Amino acid sequence: PADPAGVLEKLAALPIARWHYRWEDSAATPHIGPMAQDFKAAFYPGRDDTSITTLEADGVALAAIQGLNEKVERGTRSAATRIERLEACLLYTSD
Repeated sequence: PADPAGVLEKLAALPIARWHYRWEDSAATPHIGPMAQDFKAAFYPGRDDTSITTLEADGVALAAIQGLNEKVERGTRSAATRIERLEACLLYTSD
């Protein structure tokens, strides 16, 4: 199984750039995304580093979404616990 938190961490650190294919005019609307070499180094070492397939990008995106969801859920639980403790302190001190 993938490590969603690890994938999210790698994806967050991945440089995102504007770029053109060599054959495109520099006035054309640029693409936005990672360089294939950086993407492959982070997620698929040892594979061809000249392109990113949709299967690879989709898998990384889905794992990162799961990692982000886990992070949000942890933060929400932590905040709820802190709020409960603070409310208990306020109730205790107001008596």
